[in-house]
Amino acid sequence: MADYIKKNILSQAYIHIEPRKFQSKEEVEQFKVELTEFTKQRVGFFLSPDLPIEIEFEEGSLIARVTVLGTIGLLFQGITSYKDFKEGIQFIYSDAKRVTEYIISHTAFESGARQQDVIRLEARVGIIGSIQKAINQLETIKRGANGTMIVDDINRKLDESIKELKKLMDNVNDPTDKELIRNGLLEIANEIPEKPKEPKGKVNSPGLVLHYLIKRQKLINTLE
Repeated sequence: MADYIKKNILSQAYIHIEPRKFQSKEEVEQFKVELTEFTKQRVGFFLSPDLPIEIEFEEGSLIARVTVLGTIGLLFQGITSYKDFKEGIQFIYSDAKRVTEYIISHTAFESGARQQDVIRLEARVGIIGSIQKAINQLETIKRGANGTMIVDDINRKLDESIKELKKLMDNVNDPTDKELIRNGLLEIANEIPEKPKEPKGKVNSPGLVLHYLIKRQKLINTLE
């Protein structure tokens, strides 16, 4: 892992099944080779051929952890048409999720595992999922401040978002990625209205509006 220290987990498939087709260790070893090639092809097509891939197998049943590592900046280079950071992340998130789902379904099918043979399957989207979550939270706050939520509810969303943003930025290893993510999220955060609109038939108390102003600024400061 030393070579990957500045990279993040972009996606990961965790597979634990009881394979029906494999009758010998040789068949299992042959499948491991085939799964490695399958993963490289799918990652190369949907994400980037330059991304490092780790495939770990554990003893007992068929336990595999397929991890795609890399930087957000590298993935953005492969996207030829996107309007902004938000749309670019949506593209990458969709592709990263698709890759893990393909790996899981391929493994289950090729090993002959039925539903009762599945012990655990997880399609994890790593740092991409965390960025997408942060974007979703900021968009929810923006809609709420434009009159779809009372200010008390918006304030709670702001607290959640600030906590999530701090955790996200702490988990980004590559300095260039940090800057890319920070600038992209800051652009969305700055679109949050400086003063929340009142939903139809509702009144925002001055005290809670003041809290909103403080929390909104704190959120922006987290990204600056």
